[in-house]
Amino acid sequence: MGTGIIGRRHRWVPAVGLLCLACLVTTCGSVASNRSERPTSQGATSAAKTPAPAMSTASPSGYSSPPATTPSACPPTSGGTTQSARITDMRMGTAGGHDTLVIQFDNAVTHYELGQNPTGVQFTGGGGKGGTFTLAGSYGVRLNIYNLNWTVPPGNQYPHGTDILQSAPALQEARQIGDYEGIVNIAIGLSRDICPDVSILAGPPRLVLQFPTGS
Repeated sequence: MGTGIIGRRHRWVPAVGLLCLACLVTTCGSVASNRSERPTSQGATSAAKTPAPAMSTASPSGYSSPPATTPSACPPTSGGTTQSARITDMRMGTAGGHDTLVIQFDNAVTHYELGQNPTGVQFTGGGGKGGTFTLAGSYGVRLNIYNLNWTVPPGNQYPHGTDILQSAPALQEARQIGDYEGIVNIAIGLSRDICPDVSILAGPPRLVLQFPTGS
């Protein structure tokens, strides 16, 4: 009876051995598989941690910024009062290193606006006159005077005239090119782009534009 038991025990040995061998092969295969996958996982991690190259903010080669707009030689200016008045004279002269244009009024210097003429010495008449005017010189400035009492004589007739020419270093011509319903337009022709010094004087009221002659 003991022999039968021993015989049965011996028949289990091969089965147990095969089971252990199968487990060992499975374990080793899993370890080998894990080892073969680790470099790939590490490579992916390394790639994920690599920072992206910074984008350059430098201007592309050959590109240059557009040039700044050249400012007007004489920026617009304005002044005067809101009173109503009448122009009584317009005259020019040269003295003390300046060419001077004087606009004289009867009781106050009314509101005025002075600015560069965009078409040089080619002017378009204002008000009822219309038309085009070409002044002496090469650089034009336009003077508009408002709030004028245009119902009172002499209207647009001044003792020194309404179109004054002179041979001078800076100021070469001043001409009234518009006189309509209380607004007078005066075109000014200059030898070059010169900004005037503008002042208002009393006794009688005068608007004075002084253009430096550079001498």
